[in-house]
Parts: sequence; C-alpha cells; structure tokens
Amino acid sequence: MTLRTWLTTLTVLAGSLALTGVACSQVPPTPPAVQAPAAPGAPGAAEAKPVDLVVEDQFARRQDLAAHRGDVVVLVYGDRKGMDSCKELGAKLHVAFHPTAADQTPEKARKAPVVALDGVPAGGRSPDALILPVAAAGNIPGVVKDIIRAQVKKASPEVPVWLDFTGVMEKQFGLRAGEPNIVVFDGVGRLRLKVNGAPDQATTDKLLQTIQNLRAEAAGLAKAP
Repeated sequence: MTLRTWLTTLTVLAGSLALTGVACSQVPPTPPAVQAPAAPGAPGAAEAKPVDLVVEDQFARRQDLAAHRGDVVVLVYGDRKGMDSCKELGAKLHVAFHPTAADQTPEKARKAPVVALDGVPAGGRSPDALILPVAAAGNIPGVVKDIIRAQVKKASPEVPVWLDFTGVMEKQFGLRAGEPNIVVFDGVGRLRLKVNGAPDQATTDKLLQTIQNLRAEAAGLAKAP
C-alpha cells in the first residue's frame, strides 16, 4: 500500500461511509486495549493458529489473509469516524518500515523497499511489513456497497483496499468506535498483537518492536517474544 494512496483512499472512504449511517458513540479518552496472545509454543498458546480472514476489495475481488504468508501483516481498521486517525497511523507505520516512501509519488512509494533485517544472508529476502487499511463499514445495503466500491476504486484504481461489509473485524478482533484499531499477524497468519483504540507512545513503541520481532521470526533469525 502506498503512502499517498493510503491517505487519499481513506479520505474518500470517510465520506463514502458516511452514507451508511453506521452509529458511532462518543468515547471518552481511555488507554488503548492491548492484547498479545501467547507466542506459539508458549504455555497457553493452544489456540495460536492461523486466522481465517477473507473479505473483498473495491474491485469486488477476494482478499485473503492467507495470501500474505511469509510477511508480517498489519491491518489498521476503523469505522467512519475513525478514518482520519486510521490514515495518520497507517501512514506512520508504512514509513517506519519503508522510509523511502516518505514524500514520494504514489507510484514510487508503492515500490519503496522494506528496511532490510540484520542477519539476512546476502541475496536473502527480508520479510515485509504490510500495512493494510480496512474500512469497517458493518452490515449495509447492497446499493451502498456499490457506491463505496465505486468511490474507492476511483481514488485507488490499482491498490486494493479491504472492505469489511459484514462486521467481521469487530466480531473477531473488537472495534473501538471513532478510533484506530490494529491487529498484527505473523508470517504464518497467527494473531500476535491486537490494539483497540488510539495507541499512546508506549503502545506505539510496543507495536513497532513487535512488528520488527515478527519480521525476524519470519526470516528464521529469532523467535519473537
């Protein structure tokens, strides 16, 4: 996902999703709810298995989490009132792992390489950190789905944006209204970190370190804590 395309797309989504009439309650500032499931192989990790998550994009194409095995996947999602904060957080995360994407055109930002991991053999591949936006629209009428798809397709004609039209993100991972929500999956698709609510600095630091640790784990360099 390119930096500018990410920002443009979510700005359009904010307007498009306003048509859905999704209810968003006002939430007073509270610390984010952070959950780190037990690492695979650790006590209490019996349910640490790949997550089955399939949605669609603005082209009505299937988007499957399983298609990104080998890379760390970070889904940043929210309701219509959380779109601005989602786009800001997504942009920061994208640049953190793809620094040459900053201030580039969408085409160049899209091709920005991920920061290489120390210890990867010459010619080896460093697992990517894929920051993917998800619009949590909830259950909405088919005609509104078509409007949203058309708006997003116009804003992002090449890069897919995941569209949650069934409420699966809230059902599986929780959703704090009006704020960004984040889920992090390791190289085999297991949930390794969940944040519901705008992350403070300590949570952001934990998020970045977790992603980096999981990249190293996916490369076979270390076992993430």
